[in-house]
Amino acid sequence: MKRGRWHLLTACKRAWRTQPLRTRLALLTTGLLTVGLFASSLSVTSLLENHLVGQVDAQLRNTAQAIGTQGLTALSSSRINSSDASSSMPSTYYVEAQYLDGKTGQMVSSDTANKYGVPAIGILSVDDAVAQASDPRLFTVESNQLNHPWRVIILPIDDRTSGEHVGVVAIALPLSDVMETVEQTRLAVALTDVSLILLGAMAATYLVRRSFRTLRQIEGVAGQIASGDLSARVPVTEPPTTEVGSLQRALNTMLQQNEQAFDVQVVAQERMTRFVSDASHELRTPLSAIRGYGELYRMGGVPPERTAEVMGRIESEASRMGRLVDDLLQLARMDEGREMSMAPVDLTQIAAGALTDMMVLAPDRDCALIPLGDAAGADNEVEPAMVLGDRDRLSQVLTNLLGNVTRHTPEGTPVEIAVGTVPHPAGAGAPGAPSVVVEVRDHGPGVAPADAKKVFQRFYRADTSRNRKTGGSGLGLSIVAAIIARHRGTVRMDQTPGGGATVHIELPALVTPVDKATPTPDAQ
Repeated sequence: MKRGRWHLLTACKRAWRTQPLRTRLALLTTGLLTVGLFASSLSVTSLLENHLVGQVDAQLRNTAQAIGTQGLTALSSSRINSSDASSSMPSTYYVEAQYLDGKTGQMVSSDTANKYGVPAIGILSVDDAVAQASDPRLFTVESNQLNHPWRVIILPIDDRTSGEHVGVVAIALPLSDVMETVEQTRLAVALTDVSLILLGAMAATYLVRRSFRTLRQIEGVAGQIASGDLSARVPVTEPPTTEVGSLQRALNTMLQQNEQAFDVQVVAQERMTRFVSDASHELRTPLSAIRGYGELYRMGGVPPERTAEVMGRIESEASRMGRLVDDLLQLARMDEGREMSMAPVDLTQIAAGALTDMMVLAPDRDCALIPLGDAAGADNEVEPAMVLGDRDRLSQVLTNLLGNVTRHTPEGTPVEIAVGTVPHPAGAGAPGAPSVVVEVRDHGPGVAPADAKKVFQRFYRADTSRNRKTGGSGLGLSIVAAIIARHRGTVRMDQTPGGGATVHIELPALVTPVDKATPTPDAQ
């Protein structure tokens, strides 16, 4: 038996937990409303019943007080006979006298007896009546007709001459009208309660569903995101001061951050996949050449007079593969965000050193260091251009750019490096923080506009066959872009006036306290 109750209770709990929250709230609200209405109805009907019965009790007490001792004494001389029961009485009272000598008598109206019956009083005790004479006790007895109770009060009967107690008289009033009034009231209250409970259940269901509308919207958005739509957002319908409004805004912020993080992850994954594919493709050519020459040499297919040539080719391909691996390693380190040795650097000195190295490697080219904006290449002194950066990495930028000029322009093509400081970033509408601009200009065939935006991508070549022949890996400009980005700068490919390509680099200038205190010509 206990196990069956336990299983039933467990099943009820499980069924309750499987219900939606809005259903549980509606049921709880309806349950509380039901308990409250029934408790109040029970209290009201109980108070009404007590009040009406109290009125009957008061009426009986008043009657007993009106009869008084003289009236009760008179009953001892003029006894009530049983035949008096048929006598006509103008009220609903019932009077029954019981004497010590065993005789009894009743008085009741025939209409009252037919309607309410006669109370079953039983045998009364004179001692009890005497003991309660100062405060008579009232009690309820049944009638000879079903569901017709009577309210009774008992008083002692005294002898007129001797003053002794000769009997007991019971005075009763019917309670049927009181009970009928109470039952009708209970029925009306019960019907009202049921109506209010039904209306309350419908109102609670509607209001809970309406209140949960925003949560259902959040649930729908969560389903869209689970199906792959990361752009879904929760409609903001509530003020931010409410819990739901705060939740809506917090969820939208979280979803936006998640979408951005996922986009970054997708881009990084695509970039990594492309990077690995391109690296594998680039390494395949030198590895195939080295393996081919090695197998040829092992099989004795290399004449002695060509051994030096074959070994030279193997060494050349190995060197090319080593440069590619070094470039890949450098890009990987910059992608990891490794710290660089940052210090004040004069880009004018770095540009001059890079041009000196180029004049040694390519003495047939005209190399010049000119001020920014001097397109004619006049022999003007270039002012220092200070930035905060890594000297070795910035030197590598100019070395890579000049190496590209050497490989991709005809011999004898002149090259210039223009260095200068501008008061605000290029394209800005109002003066701001100054920038240092470096432009590496050549006068070769130039770069097509369609390729100008792609040349800084990894492994990109405008002319694949020529670049591989000259030993390029397609990573030089990618390394340039990565180094400049680490210095919070920008780089782009422009067209040189008159023909050729110009690499435009812009870096934040190093502003010292002295520079800030020095007044400008306009201020003077």
